[in-house]
Amino acid sequence: MVDIRERIEEDRGILKKIQLIIPGYEGYRRREDIRKADNLLRNQLADKLKIARNDIEDLRRNLVYKYETKNLEKIGNLLNYFQKIDGQLRHAEHGYSGISPAIRIGEDELNKLYEFDYSMAKIIADISNETAKIKSMGEEEIPEEIEKIRGMLEEFEKTFKNRMVYITGIEV
Repeated sequence: MVDIRERIEEDRGILKKIQLIIPGYEGYRRREDIRKADNLLRNQLADKLKIARNDIEDLRRNLVYKYETKNLEKIGNLLNYFQKIDGQLRHAEHGYSGISPAIRIGEDELNKLYEFDYSMAKIIADISNETAKIKSMGEEEIPEEIEKIRGMLEEFEKTFKNRMVYITGIEV
């Protein structure tokens, strides 16, 4: 997989390349590119989480179709948790944000954020594996699997909150 920072650099247009040459603009341009990469990466994580959530929504539809209502409340709660995390990801503070940002983030700090993002991507991959399996489980196995997925979502949320603490220096 191509490093997202390399992809952003390769996608620079001629104007952006000129800005890199003009004194004073180089640091600004690089920080803007890192900021865009950070936003792109978080949105990709949210998209992958949405695919896993869709597996759970499919499960819920199938259970309703078969009149197996025993686990619907737990599944609904799990879906709400997925949506909560999706919103946190998509609407989180971006990296460097211009002349007078509330939070300033340099390149080294953003590289540390990528480490958090990698951890979150790994957790999402694990969640996706579990949500793919749950669709074929029997009604009696579902509650245990829901708890397992919920635990993984909690781990994801904790990692994301630690990421935000790193950015802001303020506990959320």
